[in-house]
Amino acid sequence: MSTLAQPDFPSGVIKALSFKQPVAWLIANGYLLVDDRSWGTSYRGPILIHASKGLYEAYYQYINSHTDVPIPDRDKLEYGGVVGIARLVLCSKPGELPAGMRDEQRAHFGGVHQAYYGFLFDQARPLPRIPCAGKLGIFDINVDQLLAAPPAAQSELF
Repeated sequence: MSTLAQPDFPSGVIKALSFKQPVAWLIANGYLLVDDRSWGTSYRGPILIHASKGLYEAYYQYINSHTDVPIPDRDKLEYGGVVGIARLVLCSKPGELPAGMRDEQRAHFGGVHQAYYGFLFDQARPLPRIPCAGKLGIFDINVDQLLAAPPAAQSELF
């Protein structure tokens, strides 16, 4: 059994979604509740937060310079693997939000373009990084297989 396995660590096949940094870190640590995409999904439930190898440099600089979010230094952000888990609770265009949403949640859709879909996350928490390759869209990750596999070569993760 891997040293990562613990009672609150996810197991089995779980949906995942890839994000560039610092978006992956912000979602996994509960600072970003909504991310926007040009496509929607009917999936709701647990979703692994996968950090791709990319960095949105301008967004990182903005967060670092204009907010009080304690974002790690660039070299401390993790890439090429699962870095957190959250629940995907809603996928909606900003003009189609359900009436029963909390005001805090509704406010996070303010930055979503009207033609895009906002993915609303809650119960987010960081996880020890599990190296693995990402994919486009929502994809499945078998956590048990990843934890049981020998470490991948760094070049295989991207």
